[in-house]
Amino acid sequence: METIITGKGVHILFPKDCGNAPKKRLLIDALAAFIDGDHAGLEKRVDMEKVSLPSLPEGVMEVKVHRVITHGKEAGMHLTIYCAGRKQVEAGAFLSFRSAANTIISELDILVDNNR
Repeated sequence: METIITGKGVHILFPKDCGNAPKKRLLIDALAAFIDGDHAGLEKRVDMEKVSLPSLPEGVMEVKVHRVITHGKEAGMHLTIYCAGRKQVEAGAFLSFRSAANTIISELDILVDNNR
């Protein structure tokens, strides 16, 4: 696992990658921009007219990305969100880019499991 620390001090742990799938790192960077509330950074990666971003739980301390899968214009992520003073949250994010060659996220669906 690799770790980056956002400007807000949130640790993001993610699988070490061979570097052959640049969209995987783009998704990690987009996650960091989302956590930090970096709207300028998000606008570079997300079609804000088409994508509605979820709210972030209070007190996020760590996000563990278990898996990132990309294929063509589609991608998926499995994550666990750890917050201060509350139970962890399991989530899955399913994304589409404008095209296989494009790096702008044009669709986003998130499934959350609060019962683990």
